Amino acid sequence: MSTNTQTPIAPEHQEKNILEEILSGLPPQVRNTLQKFLREILAGIIIVVLAVSLWFGYSAYTTRQENQAAAAMGTAIRQADPAKMISSLEKVVHNHNHTVVGKHALLLLGAVQRDSGRVEAAKKSFNKAKQEFSEDSFLYYSTLMGLGYLQEEDANLDEARQAFKSSSETQLGFEAIAALDFARVSSASGYNNEAIEAYNKYLSLKPQSAQLDFVRHQVMKLSSEDKRPEEALALEKKNED
Repeated sequence: MSTNTQTPIAPEHQEKNILEEILSGLPPQVRNTLQKFLREILAGIIIVVLAVSLWFGYSAYTTRQENQAAAAMGTAIRQADPAKMISSLEKVVHNHNHTVVGKHALLLLGAVQRDSGRVEAAKKSFNKAKQEFSEDSFLYYSTLMGLGYLQEEDANLDEARQAFKSSSETQLGFEAIAALDFARVSSASGYNNEAIEAYNKYLSLKPQSAQLDFVRHQVMKLSSEDKRPEEALALEKKNED
């Protein structure tokens, strides 16, 4: 009698990257449009989620309002000029703020504004979007990540650390990305122990990552610098006394 001796598939190969999986299920014309904007992980997450919203807006939403909002969103994301895209998204938000797609448009608007250097406008859009989604939703934490990046760019590292830490503790598909962001900002702030823990978490989530050598190097480097900022200050004060 023969025995099935197939080698089990490793867990990391059982699930596609969330962005690749969503993109692969979209129609070619929508997918090609979106890929032009996948310049960073956050933008990718936001845009593909909105793409799903848009696509199902055409095919599944039953109310006239949602269909109108979806059509307006489709026009907006096809704009090649960022300024025109921002203007179109602002109209979607203003004219369809009571719809699901209109709320999603706020999130995309913040991402495009940030990429265009309109930082203050992006903050306003992300903060408004944050109020629209429940705190256990994928879109809420996408918004939180957007704010985290803006806070990091403004050197508000404590706020950025908190945003990335909260996002890294979810089970919504981008914990590894948030863990890496949290590690980076914690390291820059001098919180080496937290950074090491976050890097190790990333390694456990992404054992086949292309960044494996870099992350391991960071862990080794930080392990030799084991003082947190408050510990260093306490030591300095003690020496002064």
